[in-house]
Amino acid sequence: MNQTLVNVAAVAATVGTIAFLVPQISKLIRTGDSAGVSTTWAALGLVTNAGWFAYMINQSLWVAIPAPLITMVAYALTMWALVRTGRDPRSSYLLGVVWGVLLMATALLAGWTTLGVVLGLSYGVMLTPSVWTAFRTADPSGISPGTWSIGIAEAFLWGYYGRFHSDVGILTFSVVGLVGSLVMLARYHSTRGQVEVAV
Repeated sequence: MNQTLVNVAAVAATVGTIAFLVPQISKLIRTGDSAGVSTTWAALGLVTNAGWFAYMINQSLWVAIPAPLITMVAYALTMWALVRTGRDPRSSYLLGVVWGVLLMATALLAGWTTLGVVLGLSYGVMLTPSVWTAFRTADPSGISPGTWSIGIAEAFLWGYYGRFHSDVGILTFSVVGLVGSLVMLARYHSTRGQVEVAV
């Protein structure tokens, strides 16, 4: 693989990472509708990206470093937008703190390579509340399909970057992100069909 092409993919993936939450934040602010959107997802996302930021610095993946830093801010904005709709974030904050402690313990006790794998898998941990909330909500109208469409593109681009660097953590993130985004889009579109039939 060409190093320049890989760096372009990383920059494009970073743009995708930054853009990922914009449709969801915009929809929450615009409509005030948070049905099917999880506060725990936002809290875990903020903490997980703090872990990615530390990991990428340790692994000297300089081109990729801006993505988790900016995404931390985006997840904080998502949490703010959710609270604006009347959601109580306290239990989500607590879970975020517990998750952060577990990630730090992994880095200290098992090393940075293991942390990378855990971070890749942690995207599944982070997405679980979203999927759970979306499937428990009869009409998850608050979900932004744009967010999860961007998630698919972002997962492919990070996968390409991770393959070049033989980084198992980033590759794991790519696979989990792709599956999670597809599941969220499938849930959203399947309920839209039901709503239209009901109307």
